[in-house]
Amino acid sequence: MSRLRYLTAGESHGPALTGILEGLPAGLPLQAEDINRDLARRQQGYGRGGRMKIEQDTAEILSGIRFGLTLGSPLSLLIRNRDFASWSKRMQADSGGPDPHPVTVPRPGHADLAGGLKYAHLDDLRNVLERASARETAIRVGLGGVARALLRDLGIQVGSFVRSIGSADGNVLEPPSVSPLKEDAESLALRADLTETRALDEDSSRRFVAAIDEARKRRDTLGGVVEILATGVPVGLGSHVHWDRKLDGRIAQAMMSIPAIKAVELGEGWKAARGYGSQTHDPILWGDLGLRRSSNNAGGLEGGVTNGQPLVIRIAMKPIATVPAALPSVDLSTLQSVPAHVERSDTCAVPAAGVIAEAILALVLADAVLECLGGDTMSSLRAPMARLRIAARADWGQVFLLGPMGSGKSAVGRVIAARLGRRWVDLDSEIEQQAGISVAEIFARKGEAEFRSLEADALVAAAAAPSLSVIALGGGAAQNEAAWRAMRATGVTFCLTARPEELARRLSQSDRAWSERPMLAGRDPLERLRELCRARQPFYSRADLCLDTEGLDPGAAALAAIGMLRSLRSPIAVRASRGPLESEIKMQGNSAPDDEA
Repeated sequence: MSRLRYLTAGESHGPALTGILEGLPAGLPLQAEDINRDLARRQQGYGRGGRMKIEQDTAEILSGIRFGLTLGSPLSLLIRNRDFASWSKRMQADSGGPDPHPVTVPRPGHADLAGGLKYAHLDDLRNVLERASARETAIRVGLGGVARALLRDLGIQVGSFVRSIGSADGNVLEPPSVSPLKEDAESLALRADLTETRALDEDSSRRFVAAIDEARKRRDTLGGVVEILATGVPVGLGSHVHWDRKLDGRIAQAMMSIPAIKAVELGEGWKAARGYGSQTHDPILWGDLGLRRSSNNAGGLEGGVTNGQPLVIRIAMKPIATVPAALPSVDLSTLQSVPAHVERSDTCAVPAAGVIAEAILALVLADAVLECLGGDTMSSLRAPMARLRIAARADWGQVFLLGPMGSGKSAVGRVIAARLGRRWVDLDSEIEQQAGISVAEIFARKGEAEFRSLEADALVAAAAAPSLSVIALGGGAAQNEAAWRAMRATGVTFCLTARPEELARRLSQSDRAWSERPMLAGRDPLERLRELCRARQPFYSRADLCLDTEGLDPGAAALAAIGMLRSLRSPIAVRASRGPLESEIKMQGNSAPDDEA
């Protein structure tokens, strides 16, 4: 890792696991829940052992965050091992020992023997297995949760599902009900989380459960295959110029660092090895929206660089090395042949491996994003990220205006639309037209939840409209992940802001009474505006561009906004705007016309 570095420490039965993540930009909204959600997911899954009933992993954030925002300084986490209470004497850091029950019989397939020989721990292999244990992945999942929050804030989602366990194959992304999830990795992961084996459907899960039950009956263990996806990944992460900057190599190395992972496939890697080039490589096409691909056999990576397609990675996990029906081994204290040592373990940990792999991919991608974009604050990443996201487009796409009420979305937006020759869309007006009643009446009759549902539907419809538009959102429309996925997939986001005092002044001079604004009715307008701005700022701050409209009339604000929008234009968009004649002239070379010297 070059920009985002992490270290972990701790033993499986020691007091705690610790991790330090260095390189996070300042200003990332982060809560303990963002981390604990994935820690809980890691502990689930059919086939897990008794340790998961003891541990209830939660992360303590020790540094790097204040008032819910990262500071730019190293972030440190601690996860306590509840099971340490039973091991406090045998795992004490103070002088003591020896352990009354040393481990001297290595397990085939585990780090026991190799680590014992390397570090001269042959008298007690516990000195190896405690750190080599997959328990260490808990802290990496915690750190990965932080990386996931960074990626989500920038529009990248990571998810996984189980493709197979043992010889039992599951359904993949072919059924029509599942294939849309190819573009939304987090929803894909949530779909998988609904089954106890993290399969995509109950039919597959039943087959996986039967395979795990058969292994348990045989006193054996099982591995499997997990597929990990990342969506919303822009063009340009990684590099082709040096071996250690190639993103596919970095991903493969990171995945192989997960205990028991023995193979990594990117895209249709193994299938490609058996086919022709004409059947393998993804054709590049041009259309009204810009450059696109008709397939994704490359899995989103070409030449070590992301190409704007979803990342597709598959990992193969071997069966867990602690086999209840112990394999033959040697007691290192006597050099006599004996059955291998058996620790409390899982029958199958493939479902958990998917969650771990999501965290590992999130860490690698977050590092690649920061390496590519630079910047020490979240705000400094926004516009560069937008340029990458729209690099292959023929145009910006839709222009979404967001921000608090009174910030100028309607007044400024109409001028922007007129100057750009685009359709003007006011989302609240669209909702009123469809519902046949005003926004205030929707709130009064049906409640805010119903209005938000109508608002979400209207936003998706406006985003998908074929005509390019400038779309003004209501103040609360940007408060969910689905809205951000729709906006980023179809255009650019622009936030207009002003101080709450200025917002209140503008609103007091408008034609609408306070009672006609449901979010302000019955409250002190200024105090309520302050509350709303504080609550919604984490979402407003995600916008690609931001303009403070205080002191600017609508015309001046619109000109400033258009200039900022033009700064996002990609070389592809510039070429597309030249038109056929100019493009044709360029293709003919640099020779001067006949009437010029």
